[in-house]
Amino acid sequence: MTIEQVVQQQIEYYNKQDIEGFASTYADDIRVYTFPDNTITLSGKQELIERYTETFKKKNFADIKNRSIVGNKVIDWEIATSGLTGESTSLMAIYEVENNLISKVWFIRE
Repeated sequence: MTIEQVVQQQIEYYNKQDIEGFASTYADDIRVYTFPDNTITLSGKQELIERYTETFKKKNFADIKNRSIVGNKVIDWEIATSGLTGESTSLMAIYEVENNLISKVWFIRE
């Protein structure tokens, strides 16, 4: 599986609100950071499952507007929309993929 396929698969699971599938695309020691200060906002697969179980209750949907690949990183410009409120947020996500799993993510928000 290519790194782009790994990231695309997690987006598809995200859009289906499939927590098991979504979590299966991440490494056990996943770290999520804010950019540019590198503050860790999520650490470990269990925390990811807990946070996204709550997120999926909002019926969120991610639409990829642009994707670039550099080495083992996939950089997506996403529009995330709440299925409950219709509110949208534009963000950039940088996914680092190692051994066919997402190991690190950086989010850049407005």
